[in-house]
Amino acid sequence: MSPSSRPLQRGFSLIVVLLMLLIAMVLGIGAAQLTLVGERSARNDRDTEVAFQAAEAALVDAERDVLGPNPDAAQRLCLFNGGDISAFVPGCGGEGIRQGLCAPAEAGDKPAWMTADFAAASKTSVAYGTFTGQRFASGDEATKGRAGTLPARAPRYIVEAVRNLGGWQPSQLQNASARSASHLFRVTAIGFGMQEDTQVVLQTNLYKAGASPGCPS
Repeated sequence: MSPSSRPLQRGFSLIVVLLMLLIAMVLGIGAAQLTLVGERSARNDRDTEVAFQAAEAALVDAERDVLGPNPDAAQRLCLFNGGDISAFVPGCGGEGIRQGLCAPAEAGDKPAWMTADFAAASKTSVAYGTFTGQRFASGDEATKGRAGTLPARAPRYIVEAVRNLGGWQPSQLQNASARSASHLFRVTAIGFGMQEDTQVVLQTNLYKAGASPGCPS
């Protein structure tokens, strides 16, 4: 080997080392990005689960509101009667004990749950516990804006009267006349995650043929 070839060999080794360092750096960056994506995905899944549980809690609260038992002083059980929906307001625009009670939508119109306002200060939807006295820990209450592992704010719901067209009970059809019409109560609840923009909406139908005990029939 001639002395003149040694500088070339040293230069080639340097290039190989630099390439190996570059590859190691690219692999390290890729691994860090994958870790961040996994962490973000896990955080989003947890946030969605918190919102889902909050929405389920609102459904349970609405069921207590509609069907009872509800011993709270603010209860409004007498407003829920499958044969009399006079307390329900178009556009869910009721006030006081009629808050969040939505009359059936006109033919061709969007159902009330698609247009209802679920904002925190809304008068057309009901915050958890308003008519049942139940408590729900949330960020807006517990930490004044910092939710931590709690929902960012309390869940809300509306109760929509929906014409019962039959089939709710086996082998029983409903008369088509307006005088004998009966209704189901469709509850739409929204729950929030630790971030307020994480939201889950759930629905259920409640059947209540007549007035609660002690209410005018």
